[in-house]
Amino acid sequence: MTKWRNREAEDADELTTSEALARLFDDELPGLPDPAFVSRSAFVAGYKPAARLKVSEWADKNRILAGVGASEPGQWRTDRTPYLRELMDNLSAGSEVWKQSLIAGAQLGKTESGLNWIGYTIDNNPGPFMFVLPKADTAKKISKQRIAPLLNSTASLREKITDRNLLSLEYLGGMMFFASAQSASDLMSMPVKDLYLDEVDRMPVDVEGEGPPFNLAIARTRTFKSKRKIYFTSTPTHESTSVIWNEGWLKGDMRLYFMPCPLDGCGNDIVFEFENLKWTWGKAKETVHYECPHCKGKIYEREKTGMLAKGRWIPTRKDLENVEPGVRSYRLPSLYSPIGWYSWDEMAIKWEGVQGNPSRIAEFRNVDLALPSVEVSERVDWDVVWTRGDVGAQPYQMLPEGAPIPREVLFLTGGMDIGQDHIELGVWGWGRNRKRWLIDHIRIYGPTSSMYTKEIWDLAATEIHRTYTNVDGVELGFRKVLVDTGYIPEVVKPWVRQQNQLIVMCCDGVDGADQAFNGVKVVNQGVPVQGSSGKTTKVGSIPVVMVDVSLFKSELMGSLSIPRPEISEVSPDGWVHMPVQGGSFTTEICKQLVSERKVIERDSNGGITKIRWDRVEGRRAEVLDGHNYARGGAELLGWSRMTDAHFARFERELVDAATAIKEAKAASDRGAPITKPPVSKVGVISPKTTVSKPVTIAVPQARTTGPTVTITGAAPEPQRLVPLPKAMRTMATAGD
Repeated sequence: MTKWRNREAEDADELTTSEALARLFDDELPGLPDPAFVSRSAFVAGYKPAARLKVSEWADKNRILAGVGASEPGQWRTDRTPYLRELMDNLSAGSEVWKQSLIAGAQLGKTESGLNWIGYTIDNNPGPFMFVLPKADTAKKISKQRIAPLLNSTASLREKITDRNLLSLEYLGGMMFFASAQSASDLMSMPVKDLYLDEVDRMPVDVEGEGPPFNLAIARTRTFKSKRKIYFTSTPTHESTSVIWNEGWLKGDMRLYFMPCPLDGCGNDIVFEFENLKWTWGKAKETVHYECPHCKGKIYEREKTGMLAKGRWIPTRKDLENVEPGVRSYRLPSLYSPIGWYSWDEMAIKWEGVQGNPSRIAEFRNVDLALPSVEVSERVDWDVVWTRGDVGAQPYQMLPEGAPIPREVLFLTGGMDIGQDHIELGVWGWGRNRKRWLIDHIRIYGPTSSMYTKEIWDLAATEIHRTYTNVDGVELGFRKVLVDTGYIPEVVKPWVRQQNQLIVMCCDGVDGADQAFNGVKVVNQGVPVQGSSGKTTKVGSIPVVMVDVSLFKSELMGSLSIPRPEISEVSPDGWVHMPVQGGSFTTEICKQLVSERKVIERDSNGGITKIRWDRVEGRRAEVLDGHNYARGGAELLGWSRMTDAHFARFERELVDAATAIKEAKAASDRGAPITKPPVSKVGVISPKTTVSKPVTIAVPQARTTGPTVTITGAAPEPQRLVPLPKAMRTMATAGD
């Protein structure tokens, strides 16, 4: 207790100087605590052992989820997300695990597990802590939206904080600071005992020439090698560059969360994987369920809570002896999301919506399935194309067998590829729900190198005004035909000028990845000035459609990768329809349609430097080129952006024409006079000029350049059989 001297009770005159000084130092100074008490309190605080709590136990006891950023405010309950218990407890003081990774989907609480670790560290196991995020802006946002509510709502933490800033935090026994993965100085600033890296796959490959941020951050923990804890989490990205996949999952023990099947008579351990999620297409809410891979029974989502409570993490790596001691890796798809967060029917509906869009399918794998996107997924085998003619409500044959095209086809576009001795025209139909149909493929023989070889160009002009009859007798014409100018623009462009340019347009295939457009862009290309090398003039220029063929190839391969439906009469959204096997539809057409594969070039750090499409050896690609140009024509018409109202307009035109045909036939059957012929054609535009009568062109018997084809003699009309190179003729004859 502090003692105060009573000057009024003493007579200073009776004291000597020595006595006065002695009395001054014997007594305590005014207003200060007893030094012995201060020393004893500091000793007790410094040497008091930490409470022997695990991170999950600390969170259940202390963590309050604030309303800001919490979907379920209130007391934290690990039982709500039991799969996080083991991961959090590995971060506790005394655990043998020093490095662990979590590759996770969305809506699983992975960030909360890291926040619980931060709170536990401040309260129970203080030391230098670094929290690394992809960008400085992200760090500031996390600090405001996640860390601030954590500190404000947890009483045991508030009394430990000594200084608090937006990007740093000081507490008794340590400090935590936020680091940006884009700043080498942040990552190399100080040694740390605890390291938490969130969303490592969103971090740059290299930071300021110092190397990967992941490696720089790991290096900060070497000083505390015997006590350090490293925890990194993320949704994955591309397989070859994913840090969480290659540095985390593949280098750890590959743990999956196993649960007993709840169905009577089974009880086998299972994991949730997307291939076993079943539903009726378009009716996910009513039919979605999980099929047990052992008993084949139906598990409904209402049983998930009980299953999660009984689950446990089991290593699945075969060579566990090669895993470094204390290193673990975990994978958790969004199928495990607790009830009320992200449901199975929402996932099924999302999967239906991404069909036909390779980039969104890759995102679905990353965000929902916790799997990296496979960069070579754009490779499809030709037999996948050959065997899909039976899918759909109205199977059809390729002309000239005479079969009508399906009712679902709402409009047609064409893509024309120009070769040295041929012109090829691919005919494609387009409908709702990103569905497309290969309708026809025509090859016209003859030299193309000059406008004076009129025969082949006149035949081409005839073909672009061809019509195709659907099952209701309505004739459909081309809405757009794009003609490639890459080979001989000096011949193609003048020919296009002679056509009706409401239909026919020049095009040029480019890789739009580094261009300022997505899909198609129309430009006016200048005309070279004669006698002035390199100069062009806009006078007499012609519109040219720049077609992003790389994008459309990826889209096509993604759509061809859609699994076959269980019921063949109902085609899924994004389906690429093919004719039934035989006749003019040959295996050569299938091989040409998938004749290219995606190749990705990378630098030494794994960064993508170039993406290109390489030809499969021995294959031609005119069918694929025709598709890409026809797809560009559909994009010019707005196919990918069309709403229900747009498709309804096309359908009304077809229905009106079909009705007119039926009424005219009924009148004819009654013997009534027909004063006005029915409007039976849709999307048909008359030629700009009258073209010459088609001329039969003899196929050359010998060529000095170019491939030899298997068709000989005179061609009375354009050929729909795509010719095979001579070396492959025997294979085709044998039924390849």
